[in-house]
Amino acid sequence: MVPARGGSKGLPRKNIRLLAGKPLIAWTADAIRNARLENAVAVLSTDDEEIAETGRRCGLDVPFIRPAELATDEASAESVALHALDWAKRHAGVPEAVMLLQPTSPFRPPQAIVEADALLRTHRDSDGVMGVRSIHRTLRTLFRMDAAGRLEALAGDEALRARRQEIEPLYTPNGAMYVVRTAALEGGKGFFPPGCRAMVMDAVASLDVDDEKDWRIAEAVAERD
Repeated sequence: MVPARGGSKGLPRKNIRLLAGKPLIAWTADAIRNARLENAVAVLSTDDEEIAETGRRCGLDVPFIRPAELATDEASAESVALHALDWAKRHAGVPEAVMLLQPTSPFRPPQAIVEADALLRTHRDSDGVMGVRSIHRTLRTLFRMDAAGRLEALAGDEALRARRQEIEPLYTPNGAMYVVRTAALEGGKGFFPPGCRAMVMDAVASLDVDDEKDWRIAEAVAERD
């Protein structure tokens, strides 16, 4: 499922804005096509007719228009996915899993889609796979700041005294890849099911275009390639 609502505030109309000559959404559509997954249906979920038409031209199926209540800032990715899943169950059968591919990750390579699918199939003990990137930080270097600007170590003084080599690196979701088994999604586990597998992606593949600064970075990467 490719979610692309029309009401983006950080970067208006970003889903169909041209990046290196093609709509942002086309980058994800191309990755899906080049991944060549078997027995998979690529569905665009949008509330916007212009985005829908752009998606069709890019090769995505647009079998429905998302209702307005699922296109607000408050609507969760899970609720949008469950809406698309309901359509799939009625028209294409019950899928084993749902893969969420946000168009704001234009440099997600096709191989990442293939690898995520393979991870989920291989590890039957996990309900999901999530794309992550290293934040190149440890608890030793993370702090809270109070209203007066004073810093407090997130993990306490013990972490501050630990040697850098003794502390494991931290990872954060990159927004480029979420896969969850249908049963887990319907069971309320969302896209972060307990014990989900990590797929580490580099900084370029993890780029999430959310504002004008991100867009300028994306343009530089696209022009370089």
